[in-house]
Amino acid sequence: MEKINPWYIGGFVEGEGSFGIIISKHKTKKLGLDARLSFEIELRGDDRRILEEIRSYLGCGNIYELKYDRYGWMPHAKYSIRRLSDIRDKLVPFFKKYPLRGKKKKDFALFCKALEEVFEKKRHLTLEGIERLREIRRFMNKRRPFGK
Repeated sequence: MEKINPWYIGGFVEGEGSFGIIISKHKTKKLGLDARLSFEIELRGDDRRILEEIRSYLGCGNIYELKYDRYGWMPHAKYSIRRLSDIRDKLVPFFKKYPLRGKKKKDFALFCKALEEVFEKKRHLTLEGIERLREIRRFMNKRRPFGK
């Protein structure tokens, strides 16, 4: 099988991918909160092969089957990278080498800011760090004002 073109991956992520900061309640954490970075691509299940090729190229992450029977939708597949070392050592270098060009470029920049300012310094284990993540997250994805 021919290896997937890295520029195709970038274009695909522009349309179907998302960079996120997840902050959730967690009973066993000292602060009662857990913070993580997340990169995901979700597609209909019949396009799972594309996710497998992307995963193979990047060499990390997991693919999950999603069932949406209650909505009457076809099954989906989700490719997800959440391990901090994979984000730092594989995902970020990939998008620095093959930069995004559309609106996801801004989300990626904020994602990197969260990684560098908060996670790399372990500030996500403090309330101040969690608050900084919330500030950064306010401008990501659909939360960003149109055109900014």
